[in-house]
Amino acid sequence: MLLAFLYHRVHTGKYSNSPQMMEEHLTFLKDKYPILLPGDPTSPIQTSICLTFDDAYFDFYHYVFPLLKKLKLRAVLGVPVKYILPSTNLKAEERLDVTYKTAMECYREKAPFCTWEELREMQMSGHVEIASHSYSHIDLTIPDVDLEEEVVYSKKILEEKLQVPIKAFIYPLGKFNKRVHSEVMKHYSYAMRIGNAANFSWPGLIYRIFSDNLNEKDQLLKKSKLPKYIWNYFLNQARGR
Repeated sequence: MLLAFLYHRVHTGKYSNSPQMMEEHLTFLKDKYPILLPGDPTSPIQTSICLTFDDAYFDFYHYVFPLLKKLKLRAVLGVPVKYILPSTNLKAEERLDVTYKTAMECYREKAPFCTWEELREMQMSGHVEIASHSYSHIDLTIPDVDLEEEVVYSKKILEEKLQVPIKAFIYPLGKFNKRVHSEVMKHYSYAMRIGNAANFSWPGLIYRIFSDNLNEKDQLLKKSKLPKYIWNYFLNQARGR
């Protein structure tokens, strides 16, 4: 069984985990489970974990990237291309202080997201695999949304800037429909959604378990939760979702 965990920020408030909780949690996972990237062989008898982080906030570079190197772990980072600056001279404290709600409004002035310089460093380290999180982080199910820009152009920019193939797409806001998914799968090997369910391989659509606001390092892997993940997998398959 494969469980993909979805994280956003290492920060305070909604959609966050504290630096201390993130370190305790990742250390626990490293000691107990194989940590995989999309396409890695999975075990038929052991639960494996895929770590995924959405939005590419600077706190990923500041807090998570050092942890990945320290613990010798690998993770997927979803990048909303529009908000990435070439580089910045702003102090870390100023960039970290930007709230989740305001980040996309002040990205030019406050650089709350990773820069291209930082993304290249992380990708070259072998600890971070970059995925597209669309161009502008918009709801892709809106009828007149430009899928060429959001799905295809975002991939092109990432591959040009980072000089690596981009094989995974992470749905912004977790929203998609059959039309959107069909377009995504023309250009990517994997698509990632939000949904508290297990996976049993690396299919085209990967369910990811919401993993922000943890209270305990092993919260996502309590014995009581595993049957629910499996049940949701089969329920989603029956619904065609």
